[in-house]
Amino acid sequence: MARYRVEFTESFEKDFIKLDSAVQKQILKWIEKHLLNVDFPSTPGKTLKGELKDYIRFRVGDYRIISIVEDDIFVITNIHVGHR
Repeated sequence: MARYRVEFTESFEKDFIKLDSAVQKQILKWIEKHLLNVDFPSTPGKTLKGELKDYIRFRVGDYRIISIVEDDIFVITNIHVGHR
């Protein structure tokens, strides 16, 4: 079975750098556990509605990660991260 890999956009990295180091560690740990090398990455997430229907929101404490899950090439691209 194919495993997904995680990519980060420039906008995600800019948002991520602005976060506290403890929050950064929490988010990275969550990504490693729930998104990296998994079979079905959208399970812990929620699909957005309307114009953003292609995006999935993952909840990490008081923070949210907005991602696109590309099933045909098994890539999760993280777009944004920020406080709720």
